[in-house]
Amino acid sequence: MPWSRLRGQPPGLKRLPRDDQPPRPMPLLTQPFAGGMTAWVVIFGTVIAELIGGAIVANQASAAIAVPVLIAPVVVAYGFAAVQWWQVRSSGAGPASWWHLGGIAAAVITWLVWPTVPAAIQGTGVLGGMPKGHGFCYILPNPAPCLHRAAQAADDHYLAFWCTGAVIVLTALLTRRSRIAAYAALPAALAGGQLSAFFLTQFVLYYHLVLSVAPREAPCPPDRVADNVARAAPA
Repeated sequence: MPWSRLRGQPPGLKRLPRDDQPPRPMPLLTQPFAGGMTAWVVIFGTVIAELIGGAIVANQASAAIAVPVLIAPVVVAYGFAAVQWWQVRSSGAGPASWWHLGGIAAAVITWLVWPTVPAAIQGTGVLGGMPKGHGFCYILPNPAPCLHRAAQAADDHYLAFWCTGAVIVLTALLTRRSRIAAYAALPAALAGGQLSAFFLTQFVLYYHLVLSVAPREAPCPPDRVADNVARAAPA
C-alpha cells in the first residue's frame, strides 16, 4: 500500500503546488482556546507553587535550597512563554491584545508592595550600612563577622529585588506574541520578593533578632551602655 494512503492522505497530494495544499493546523499555543487554557493552568500552578515554596523555605532552608525552589516555577512559566512566542512568530498568528499588559501591571504592583524587609531589620543599620560605632553589629564583642554577614545579606537583597524589576520590564517586550509571558511576570515578582526577604531573614535568624511587627531603634554601642549605667548609678 502506498505510504500516502497509510498516512491518510490522498494519492499525489505531495505533488500538488504549495498553494493548492490544505492548510496546516495552527500550533497548539496559537489557538485561542487551547492557548488561553494553557496560560491559565501554567500561571495559576506556578503562583501556587511560589506561595507554597516560599512558605516552606522561608525560615528553615539554606540559600542552596531556597533559590532553586523559588526559581523553578518561574523557569517553567517562562519556558511555556518562550514556546508560545516562537509558535506565534513562526506561524504568523495575530498578536495578543494590549489588555494583556494588565499582567505586567499586576506584577509591578506585587513587586513594589511585597514586604521584603523583616521588621527586626529596621533600625539595625543592615540595609543602610553601619558607620563605625553605630548599628547592631557593634554591640557584639567581635563586630567584623557580623558586618560581613550584614553587607552580604544587603547585597543579595538588593540584587534579587532589582533583578526582578529588570525581568518584569523585559517580559513586557514579549507580551505582543505571548500572552503567557504577560502573566509569567506575576510568579517572577513573587519569587523576587520572597528571595529579597529570604536573604535578610537569614541574618535575622542567625543572630536571633526579635521578629517584631514594629520598627525598633538600633542598639546602643557598648560605650554608650556603660555611660548610661554610670549615670543611673546612685552617687
